Amino acid sequence: MVDKTKKWAIVMGLILIGVVMSAGCADKAEQEQAPSAPAGEVTTTQPSTDETLTAPTSSESLIDLLGKAKGISVKYDMVTTDNGEIVSTGTAWLKGNNRRIDTTAEGQAMVMIVNGDDQVSYMYQPDENKALKTVLDEVPESVTGDVEALMDLNPAIIGTETIDGMRCTVIEYVVMEKPEEVKIKQCIWLKYGLPVQVEMTSPLGTSRTEMKNFAFSDIQDSTFELPAGVEIINLSDMFDMSTLPDGA
Repeated sequence: MVDKTKKWAIVMGLILIGVVMSAGCADKAEQEQAPSAPAGEVTTTQPSTDETLTAPTSSESLIDLLGKAKGISVKYDMVTTDNGEIVSTGTAWLKGNNRRIDTTAEGQAMVMIVNGDDQVSYMYQPDENKALKTVLDEVPESVTGDVEALMDLNPAIIGTETIDGMRCTVIEYVVMEKPEEVKIKQCIWLKYGLPVQVEMTSPLGTSRTEMKNFAFSDIQDSTFELPAGVEIINLSDMFDMSTLPDGA
């Protein structure tokens, strides 16, 4: 069995990588927004093989591919495995600068909300009815910044792959070299610039998050808000040195 702490580290690491890529957009090229279905209408897109789409061959065309996710409104399911063992399941909602991920691992539920419109993020534990709040400084720019940070890692385009009918370009890069190398491989959907698979390889083994059941719809803004009555703990208050007693 995988240690519980390690499981949550794996889950959150892969989720964060996937969310950053899912929200990826670039200022270097104007991209056509992916179509959203009318409110209440859901359109699934997985049957398309997207064989006519051109895979990127350079850093510039990879940035263009990631830019396709700009302004997208989508919901999808996720399954994370560690060395072949399922360690978590979840569902993600993305809409513009807002995103939400509900995850269950070891029977424990965790909700991560990034409300870019309000420039705050929450780590919410439904079982305890508590949420850790973080104020964000530069939400609109941070998405592009994340893509630029990815490009600073010099991702290599290593080929194409079709997963559940979705044609993807496959990139690979190293996020940590010391003390032990951690390598990431992502399969990015050519049609929408969304990741459909994220794989992390380290000396401890290989962990993978698979994104499935993509559905495009008009997601309600309330999805990215906490339920009423949640106890909110402000992270900045926890580290406010001015509240410490003299001499501390």
